[in-house]
Amino acid sequence: MYMTARERKIIDQLLEADHSVTVKEIAAQLDVSKRTIHRDLKGVEDIFSSYQLHLEKKAGSGLEVLGSDEKKKQLQEEISQQTPSDYTPEERHVIILSRLLEAKDPIKLMSLANELGVTVATVSNDLDKIEEDLFGFHLTLLRKRGYGVEIQGEESKIREAIGFLIMRHMDELDFINILRENLGNSSARTVDSVSDQLLGLVDKEKLMLIERSVDEIRASLTYDLADSAYIGLVIHLALAIERIQQGEIIEIDENYLSELRETKEFSLASRLIRQLEATFQLKIPEAEMGYITMHLMGAKVRYNQDSFLESTSLSVAFKAKQLIDFVSKEIGVNLHASSHLLNDLVVHLKPSIYRIEQKMDIQNPLMDQIESDYKELFRIVENAAAHVFPEFHFPKEETAYLVMHFASALLNDEKIQGVRVLVVCSSGIGTAKILAAKLNQEFKEIEKVEHVSLFDLNDMDRYEFDLVVSTVGLLDFKDYIQVSPMLPSGDVQKIEHAIRRLKVTKQTRIKNESFPEMPAEDETVKTIQASVQSVQRYATAVHQLLDSLSITQGQETASDEAVNQAVSRLRSSGIAKDASLVKKALTEREKLGGLGIPGTGLALYHTRTDEIKQPSFTVHILEDPIKIMGMDQQETEMTTMLLMLAPKDFHQEGLELLSFLSSLIVEDSNAIETLESKDKDKILHYLSNQLHHFLRKKLNTKGD
Repeated sequence: MYMTARERKIIDQLLEADHSVTVKEIAAQLDVSKRTIHRDLKGVEDIFSSYQLHLEKKAGSGLEVLGSDEKKKQLQEEISQQTPSDYTPEERHVIILSRLLEAKDPIKLMSLANELGVTVATVSNDLDKIEEDLFGFHLTLLRKRGYGVEIQGEESKIREAIGFLIMRHMDELDFINILRENLGNSSARTVDSVSDQLLGLVDKEKLMLIERSVDEIRASLTYDLADSAYIGLVIHLALAIERIQQGEIIEIDENYLSELRETKEFSLASRLIRQLEATFQLKIPEAEMGYITMHLMGAKVRYNQDSFLESTSLSVAFKAKQLIDFVSKEIGVNLHASSHLLNDLVVHLKPSIYRIEQKMDIQNPLMDQIESDYKELFRIVENAAAHVFPEFHFPKEETAYLVMHFASALLNDEKIQGVRVLVVCSSGIGTAKILAAKLNQEFKEIEKVEHVSLFDLNDMDRYEFDLVVSTVGLLDFKDYIQVSPMLPSGDVQKIEHAIRRLKVTKQTRIKNESFPEMPAEDETVKTIQASVQSVQRYATAVHQLLDSLSITQGQETASDEAVNQAVSRLRSSGIAKDASLVKKALTEREKLGGLGIPGTGLALYHTRTDEIKQPSFTVHILEDPIKIMGMDQQETEMTTMLLMLAPKDFHQEGLELLSFLSSLIVEDSNAIETLESKDKDKILHYLSNQLHHFLRKKLNTKGD
């Protein structure tokens, strides 16, 4: 089936997501307008339909693909095997640039247009953008009518541009899969067409041989190579051999090469070069050893004080200390206490200063993200570099590397204040507490977690919290993370990234924080009154729950039947007003995400609605299991239904009580065992005791 490049990208994003995706998120990913995405969705829906899949549009949360995993996998395989007949503008730029960088002769515009399936005018417009990119590498784009187009500049700059292109536009996993595929692993997934185009710049067979040689050298290092540094070295060597075989030779300043010869890394680089010369029957110039040495020196991630003293100069160490002094004073944190920061900076700064002195290009694919994530720290480090190195201009790319060293030191500081998180779900009484419990279990940095319903979100002070995590999409609300209540690994990574950013940001602002003032004396009475009222609300909520608490058995064979029976009983007891409206609210809640608790036979049905007069918690034991969707979006069997209901405008103390009950399912293994036991007396005794303990704890807290 034919599909455009953008349709491929949209389908890929929807199929790979483990939660609903908004049109805004897709538009941002593809760098187009939301209107463009809406226009493309008709074609996307038709493609899904042809595979018996359905694109569901959920108000407030986004788009989700419904259908069997088998059909989804079939469509993904079809996309991966399809040779696209068109490309996105970014894909075109990458392909054109890769063609020009590897070409020895000028290329005709018509040739590029035919390959890409676009007009010559489109290629010409693309070249205008590419020309700007090349300027950053000190390369020029020569265009002449009747002659064609070619890139001109030093060999080192051309290699730098090719390496940067591969590292920026190719996922590390794609690259590793290619290497494993060369080593005989046929299960490696197919990379996309642009990655294939970029890998065409180097010979895949060469990559395999080079990786083996680098692996041998890697074992001789006294420190580890990060994955990105390892991949960068393999790519650099592959490009070097390709270019040398084409007669392209790189040069390096002789004085700096003499300095590099004195380092331990140079001897390892020499050994690596000798291995590669024997493997490829090729004479490799000594200048290549210098560049490999720089790779190894810049990639140190662990080393001891002895190696630091042997391989670096005291002058650089002095400058590094000045940097630490400056930043420490600005943020009010003694960074000299860090066990690794000085060493990190010294090893990084020596080749860095040389690159700045020689006016070499410094590329950092993560620069924009680092500057965005650590705005205040970036500004401070930028000022520090200007103060300590007035004779040099540190570009933003280099500053970003320095920022990461300081951020690492701050992240390892155990004195960092905890992170405050606000958890949002549709009702605020069920999945929110489950998610809150999981966050506390997963992240030791989290100091405080509060949860709130979608209805009450506007009443909360967003600035009391460092992070907002939601199980549903939030309209007109920026800077939040949407996750599944069961926190799959992808969501954990998103939260980890946000916490790292927050921890560093909090440290850089610590100097500007002041201690809160004591309340005025005339406020004391009001405070006491508020405390007493709060205790009364806790006690009333506990009493109402104990009054409504019941354990029943049923023979229903479908979830909607079970819900209907349970709600009808509450209508008869006077807790629910209109049973049909309560059931409708529960059904709407179920559509937002599964309610089955993974690894158990329990399901937590919960909602807040004006049709409920007082809080209620009831347990409904089923004679036969009923298949429902779990919170991990996998089908599960429900043997016991827990029904938790509350008025829409329920007070905070009551919501806290209901959330406490739902959290037991996650935090207390005894709770799961008891609720699954189907023993009415045992369940009733357990829940009554838990409510009693909750109230006693609140009374003691308020008394203090």
